[in-house]
Amino acid sequence: MAQSARANFETRRGSFATWFTFLVGAPLGVGAIYLIEHGPWQNATVQRYVHHLAEQAVVVLFFCCAAALLAKLMGAIYERYMQAQNLLPGWDGKPVSVAEASKLQQTLHLVWDSAKSTYIGRRVANVLNFVQSRGSADDLDDQLRTLADNDAMALDGSYALNRFLIWAMPILGFLGTVLGITSAIGSISPAELEKGGAEAVTQGLTQAFDATALALGLTLVAMFCNYLVEKLEQGLLERVDEYVDAELAHRFLRIPTTTGPTSDATGSVHQLMQQQLALWDASIRKAEERWQATSQPDALVKALDAALSRFGQRMMEAEKKLLERHQALLDALVKLSSTMGETGREHQTSLARLTDAIHQSLEMVTNVHTSEAQLLRLQETLSQNLGLLANSATFKQAVESLTTAIHLLTTRVTPSPAPTLRLATPKEAA
Repeated sequence: MAQSARANFETRRGSFATWFTFLVGAPLGVGAIYLIEHGPWQNATVQRYVHHLAEQAVVVLFFCCAAALLAKLMGAIYERYMQAQNLLPGWDGKPVSVAEASKLQQTLHLVWDSAKSTYIGRRVANVLNFVQSRGSADDLDDQLRTLADNDAMALDGSYALNRFLIWAMPILGFLGTVLGITSAIGSISPAELEKGGAEAVTQGLTQAFDATALALGLTLVAMFCNYLVEKLEQGLLERVDEYVDAELAHRFLRIPTTTGPTSDATGSVHQLMQQQLALWDASIRKAEERWQATSQPDALVKALDAALSRFGQRMMEAEKKLLERHQALLDALVKLSSTMGETGREHQTSLARLTDAIHQSLEMVTNVHTSEAQLLRLQETLSQNLGLLANSATFKQAVESLTTAIHLLTTRVTPSPAPTLRLATPKEAA
């Protein structure tokens, strides 16, 4: 079950398929051609399709492909037989310790000579090797998917020789047709054509196209048989996936993990404690088996119990220190978040006050612009009234009206006392 043994098996499996294909298929093809031409059941129609050398090569390739499919079929039958065997002992569905993987390896080793040539035997062995070497089943799901993908790619790659043979048969048929056409045309001279040699050319062309017809017919049969055998092996590979998922995917105990810095550290400590305890448990069992016949087994048990107690106490102290450190870090983070929240609220209040001051300034500017527009309108009215007074005969009434307008103007524009407006008499104006 070592890696070197697995590599040797992969090499032997590929070589077996290759030599079985050619050492069995080629003699069968040659024997079939001999029986067709010289056997007791000779038939002119059948002999017509194996007359040319290219047609005989197509027949040999067809029997090689059939031999390869026969080898695959025998392997599939043996795979199905091994799947019906009990490679692993029964399981009650409860997770067991990863230390049980070594016992399962010993059980599989009893039938390894028979199971090493099957997908199910290699899959079970790889899973047990992974669990035993890692000492944990935490990443077993990823390993199972990887093994399933590898077997699927290996199954697909094992049909490369069959695909080549199926591809080569029609190529040889076309080649035989081309050679037959060339031979038929080259054997007829122009003089024979004038004398009615076209019939010989037609007969030669008919025989030339027989190679293509034979190649296409045998290719169709080979492709159909290849599809059936490949479908059968894919079904067997799916059964292997189901068996491994039911018997090994959830068989070993896994340590749950959570997120966060504190939980990661605690989970790592727990995992180390579980692994160490498992190692101590295995050591205690071996020591009990060795010292079972001695006269002082109690002293060894007490010493081991004391050592386990000290180790457990140290692990608890280390876990407590880690928790205290992480708790201090979390408290500092909480204080920092509260300080940042208060600072944000203060900035928000200051921003609100600044916004109100800006709004008040805008209102004052708007009022100043409005008062300025009103002052301009009143000045225009005053100018119009002065023009009217210059042409009016009732000067006194005009002065009173003007005084009233000026008083109204000063009252609306500003509350400060308005300067005294002195109007010039007509004489002074002159």
